[in-house]
Amino acid sequence: MDLVVEQLRAWHDVPREATAICVPTNDMVSRLADRLARSGITPMEITQDGPRGDQGVHIGTMYRFKGLEYRCLIIAGAAEGLVPRASVDAWEHTDPSRHQRELHRARSLLFVAATRARDALAITWHGEPSRFLAPLVPPG
Repeated sequence: MDLVVEQLRAWHDVPREATAICVPTNDMVSRLADRLARSGITPMEITQDGPRGDQGVHIGTMYRFKGLEYRCLIIAGAAEGLVPRASVDAWEHTDPSRHQRELHRARSLLFVAATRARDALAITWHGEPSRFLAPLVPPG
């Protein structure tokens, strides 16, 4: 989460309401909002009805970003086991068709989230990056 705060500070010339952070889970929304507030950055959660306000950095799950656009966007937590969720691989041998559908859905969700950034996109993860990022991440 420190990297997210650092990146937001690096975008100091961009209005906070023109920046957003997209995460894979609701729990991460809450934890990140708390971390931002403790760092002096105002978080605004994106709900089913859209952002709760105009002041501050917008934060929400990947599902909340369809149709929105931001000058700068961070996708945080794009780690294997979160994107796609670990439960998706449980279907690999028991229901291969569903496994493929869920993988496609998770990849599409990440793609939609990434395309919400107009000028700048940063992607962070902890541990192993999502398999969907493999073409973008140097080996090692």
